[in-house]
Amino acid sequence: MVITEESLLPHEMNTGASGGEEGKNISGITSETLSVLQRAFTDFQVRAEQLSHAYASMQENFKKVNIELESKNLELAESLAVQEETRTYLDSILESMENGVIGIDMNAVVTHFNRAASLISGYDESDVLGRKITDIFRCSANDEMPLLHVIRTGLEMRRDEKVLWHKDGHPVPVSFQTALLRDRDGRNLGAVEIFSDVSRLKALEEEMQQTRTMAVLGEMSATVAHEIRNPLGAMGMWAGLLERDLSTDDPRRTILGKITEGLSRLNKIVSNLLVYTRPVRAEFRKVILSSILDEVVSFVEIEIERLGYKIIIEKTYSNENAVVLADPEKLNQVILNLCLNAMQAMQQGGVLSVSVSMDRKNVAGYACFTIGDTGCGIEKENMCKIFDPFFTTKENGTGLGLAIVKKVVDSHSGYIDINSQKDEGTLIKVFLPLLKE
Repeated sequence: MVITEESLLPHEMNTGASGGEEGKNISGITSETLSVLQRAFTDFQVRAEQLSHAYASMQENFKKVNIELESKNLELAESLAVQEETRTYLDSILESMENGVIGIDMNAVVTHFNRAASLISGYDESDVLGRKITDIFRCSANDEMPLLHVIRTGLEMRRDEKVLWHKDGHPVPVSFQTALLRDRDGRNLGAVEIFSDVSRLKALEEEMQQTRTMAVLGEMSATVAHEIRNPLGAMGMWAGLLERDLSTDDPRRTILGKITEGLSRLNKIVSNLLVYTRPVRAEFRKVILSSILDEVVSFVEIEIERLGYKIIIEKTYSNENAVVLADPEKLNQVILNLCLNAMQAMQQGGVLSVSVSMDRKNVAGYACFTIGDTGCGIEKENMCKIFDPFFTTKENGTGLGLAIVKKVVDSHSGYIDINSQKDEGTLIKVFLPLLKE
């Protein structure tokens, strides 16, 4: 609104000289004062309009800033979501790995420890994270931890082996490799070690070495046994001739009997050695397990009576018609060896149990025959050695009986399960595949 002189003066003004000095209005305000006031109000109006325009512009800019800020917030939220998804994905990969992963920072504090590392070492993640690695894992006084070596020297280690000490205190052989962790600018953040348990591999290597040793020993034994057998035959023949020439009351016959007994035992050892070292040549045909067991048990009953052992035989055939594809002669030898071992474990008397059943837990379908005794049992430390050739706890044993049993059962695609308790007895189960029509 523009303020004019007329708007400031009252409508009824006396412009005559009788009211005062010339050039003044009734209220005493001069024209010059009115002009200054008018200019002041005009300037105020202009500045107010400029301020209004500036405020409107500021509001418009504020709206634009709000829109841009919302857009940036949305982009940031999406970026954080992607980063979280990536982190979750990488964590899932680490947790699903079969290899253990340990990460440390430059201060040797553990920052990563996955599930496989926990399984191999025995430590829980909560036991390790945030602690110095030297407080958890130990090494010999002269050795430096590979992770600390990498941080100190910057030299990464590829494909090496070491011993990792389990939480329980036993050593675990592991294969490992280490690497430095760096950011985008190349600054070192720490180090990581990836390792895997090679216990089974070491066991297989030892088993292969033992197999090679046994193969060489088998070849040598076969040669030696063949060379020994001919002189044994000649010695047995001469012993028989000497016994024929001596009278029945000659005291030398006792000595000759000891010689003949020793030759017989030596010949048995050589024969068993040849059986073990030669490949199993089996003539497979349909065999009813219960029938084979009955044949062997009949012979065992005679042997028990001859030796005067107080042993009771119990037979349980839950499936008398179980048929397998086997060599009857070889299977007869397996059953006889197991029964004789059971008898020797019960020289003071006991119960010899013989049974036939079906292994219903196995999908492939196996028939099972069991030889059990209530004898002295097998020591725990000997359980892993009982099938090794020449291992025996008997005074006059050869250590080849169970080795031959296992070899024959393996040739029939079967397997053996042994359960034994000291002074309580032994239960041996032999599983053979059922014959498929």
